Amino acid sequence: MNDFLLTKPLLFAHDFLDKTPVSVAPQHRFFALSQALMQHRSQDILFLFDDNDLLDKAMRAKLHQDYQRLLVAKPQPHACVLLAITDEDTPRILLTRRASTLSSHAGEVSLVGGKRDVGDGSSYQVALREAFEEVGLLADDSTLLGFLPMQISQKGLLVRPVVASITSQMASRLVASQDEICRLFWADLPQLIGTPPSDYVFYRKALTKQKLHTPAWLINDGRTDNNHDGQAEVVWGLTGKILANFLHIGYGVSYPWYYRLRA
Repeated sequence: MNDFLLTKPLLFAHDFLDKTPVSVAPQHRFFALSQALMQHRSQDILFLFDDNDLLDKAMRAKLHQDYQRLLVAKPQPHACVLLAITDEDTPRILLTRRASTLSSHAGEVSLVGGKRDVGDGSSYQVALREAFEEVGLLADDSTLLGFLPMQISQKGLLVRPVVASITSQMASRLVASQDEICRLFWADLPQLIGTPPSDYVFYRKALTKQKLHTPAWLINDGRTDNNHDGQAEVVWGLTGKILANFLHIGYGVSYPWYYRLRA
């Protein structure tokens, strides 16, 4: 990876509000979570590679320099994803597997979301628009809970995670748009809180003598369909990092994230 691809500001014809005001009633199931998100104080952009054996010393130093410039520039997000949690006794988090026909990140597990459009006015609006296009989520059935620090994608895009609760009735009506989403599935929030991600091993042709180890959750919600063979979905990479950061800020659970080469 060369320079971050986000040092230039995004050019849009109108003002864009990244973090819109959040107002959650004290009696809401996720009031404490919303407070934790709003009260969290740290860098608003997380570094891409904290623990990564794929980078040599020179590349790591270069990326750190780019990252420091990024913190000073404080750019707006290029894309937004929705971390949607069901408002029910055992909350679930919505996840998807992207269609294999897409030109970018085909077949990968992800949160609903995508890039900003010219007409978008806020990060929450981007996330809701994409969620409607991908799974049919209606804005009136969601409640904004807060925002997570932006993550940097492998392609250098700034991604803002938006956290919202959705009604259980709406969750039962969601349907994957086959143009973009192969299938949708759910991860139980209590299970994520109590179960650390596994040390997952990827075997890749480019790594002839070494294997890539990285954290991953193996999620199987028991749902079967034409696009699912019953095997657990592997939640890792950017999506895994967003979930891990969410659990850390919202519930005080810390899971280290790394990319390590081992024989």
